[in-house]
Amino acid sequence: MSLVRRTKDTLRGRLPLSLKLSLKRLFVGTVAAVLRVGARAVNLFDRVLLSATTHGLDFHQAWDIKARPKPPELRPWGAADFLFVMDAIKGSRDGVPAPDRPVRASIVLLAYNKIEYTFQCLRSVFQEVDLNETEIIVVDNGSSDATARVLSYLEGFIRVITIEQNAGFLDACNTGARAARGRYLILLNNDIVLLPGWLAPLVATVESDPAVGAVGSMYIYPNGILQDAGSIVWKDGNSMHYGWGRSPEDKRFNFAREVDYCPGASFLIRKELFDQLGGLDRRYAPAYYEDVDLCFGVRALGYKVIYQPLSRVVHHEGITLGTNVNTGFKRYQVINREKFYEKWREQLEREHYEAAPENIVRASDRRRGSALLVCDDRLPTPDRDAGSARMSFILTSLARWSRPVFVSLSKQEWPGYEKPLWQAGVETASAAELRRLLKERQFRAALISRPEVAGALIPLLRRHAPHIKIIYDMVDAHFIRHEREAELTGDAETARAALRYREMETRLARASDFIFCTSTDEKEIMERAAPGVPVAVVPTIHELHERGGSFDERQHLLFIGNLAHRPNRDGVLYFLREVYPLIKQALPSIELDIIGDHPAEILAHAGEAVRVRGYVPDVEPFWQTRRVFVAPLRYGAGVKGKIGESLAHGLPVVTTPVGAEGMGLAHAESAMIAATPAAFADAVVELYTRPDLWQRLADRGYEQIARHFAPARIAPVIEDALKELLAARSK
Repeated sequence: MSLVRRTKDTLRGRLPLSLKLSLKRLFVGTVAAVLRVGARAVNLFDRVLLSATTHGLDFHQAWDIKARPKPPELRPWGAADFLFVMDAIKGSRDGVPAPDRPVRASIVLLAYNKIEYTFQCLRSVFQEVDLNETEIIVVDNGSSDATARVLSYLEGFIRVITIEQNAGFLDACNTGARAARGRYLILLNNDIVLLPGWLAPLVATVESDPAVGAVGSMYIYPNGILQDAGSIVWKDGNSMHYGWGRSPEDKRFNFAREVDYCPGASFLIRKELFDQLGGLDRRYAPAYYEDVDLCFGVRALGYKVIYQPLSRVVHHEGITLGTNVNTGFKRYQVINREKFYEKWREQLEREHYEAAPENIVRASDRRRGSALLVCDDRLPTPDRDAGSARMSFILTSLARWSRPVFVSLSKQEWPGYEKPLWQAGVETASAAELRRLLKERQFRAALISRPEVAGALIPLLRRHAPHIKIIYDMVDAHFIRHEREAELTGDAETARAALRYREMETRLARASDFIFCTSTDEKEIMERAAPGVPVAVVPTIHELHERGGSFDERQHLLFIGNLAHRPNRDGVLYFLREVYPLIKQALPSIELDIIGDHPAEILAHAGEAVRVRGYVPDVEPFWQTRRVFVAPLRYGAGVKGKIGESLAHGLPVVTTPVGAEGMGLAHAESAMIAATPAAFADAVVELYTRPDLWQRLADRGYEQIARHFAPARIAPVIEDALKELLAARSK
């Protein structure tokens, strides 16, 4: 018996019960006190961390270690799954696209035993795809378990190709691909489980850019740790899973990029390119490096390979072929690397980086354009205000040829608005990360939007990164807007704000290397204010939309705009008080829809004939069915996005001279323009009641947008301006 045990037994027998109870209370109380102190410390840490995160701390960047396991939430089995299986067994439903029906995508799924995984994979596929436009081809690659029997029950939903003996991954893939009819071929391993929203980002990425030839997913281990976020191929032919071991939520791995290759376990490729390359190269049979080779082949044909993080899969790696590179099929991973290196030696030597930690970030993004910093006061919310829609277009335009990083000065996080930027290839970060980014990234230029943001950041950039060229994006001339408001209202504080903005914007323009503004009028003003600084006009940008109903199919009036913006709020109140009553006298049955954020001051006017709807996520039905758009702005500056968006839908506009400026609109030709309440009301009534006038304005307004404000017109302006600036810097 140990000395400690003997001592405890002796004390237990000799100490009185009261002392024993006192000692026990002392022990428990001490531990409890320590735990309470620890709990308070943990709670304090949590509050501090939450506050820091709210103010822009990127936790994953600051705590840059391997992620803790956190298994993704997979959809549980439910009644819909049971009914689906029963329908399949009974043959009561045919889900295979008819032979004469066009197929958008063909999924080729390889199965070699492990039916439990194959079935889980198929279940996730059925939850994701529309069987009317997607075909599912399962290649049973010599399975000896219950695979054939289970798949037989799913005939009618899938096409099964049976290979009697295991032909290897490569040949089985080629066999399935030869049977595919879709425009896009999607290769899928049976050890994959698709996460919700898997297919749409893959297809959207390849359809958004004709230069994209192939797209791959983000791979996550079953324990929730990141496996691959677009792979790197080093100069010696070895590859690296970028992001391995980190968190899938780390923003560094959540934006689309052109990459060296994407693993073939969840991989979309244009079918015509796959066929042109002759399928997977048989020199790599039975498996390994065939997907790397395929990506290099896509690039050799002049196309890009894109990693798309919004398409996510859980990968049970090694379920079929194992993980030991010294035995079985897995040994071909080493053998085929040598074959790959010999085939692509020239490209590897010319285009790829040496394997080194300092090269990882740069090698992870094949886009050879310059690194560009873009800063604004908040995350773009393009469905809520025209300035955000313009910024979103600028960012997506830059992502096509450069490597933009968008920094928001706001602490507000809106994942629903951040994800579209990631999908387009825009990296995002908070303002708290700016110093780190300036040290780590080799930014060549910075586009700073809005005067307050530029006032805060231009001095910082000049001090810490003087080599960076600065583009000051005015959005609109704030001092003009405030001067007009002060003249209209006589408000002394607004007049002082106008003077302050004039001094600030002039100073910022002169401190910049390039200026973006939204209209030719403001371009002339800024050229006089900052002589020698180049100025480019980047107005609001508008996609052309379906034009909706005819004159007779439409009725009522419409206003859409952010009502937190003072010119919009003032304009709507002016219309309701001074213009709308005159219109109602001529058209008693007419009604008005008012749509936009922050409508509090407008709500007092709501009624049967005035519907104040606030923010509406989908405004398309209103564009398609209303007869006249009203933009009764009394002051403002720049180009008015709400007017451009209306014209881009083929909806004629009645506005003021302030609303029409900068858009090249002519009265009674491409818009109705009126300066007084009576004239505005007359213009609305005339446009509302004359089909010939309505049609002329609808046609010519639509044409005006196509000529001057469509993406194809503005994207080259942005690219040319930045390339001119960067070329001037390199001379």
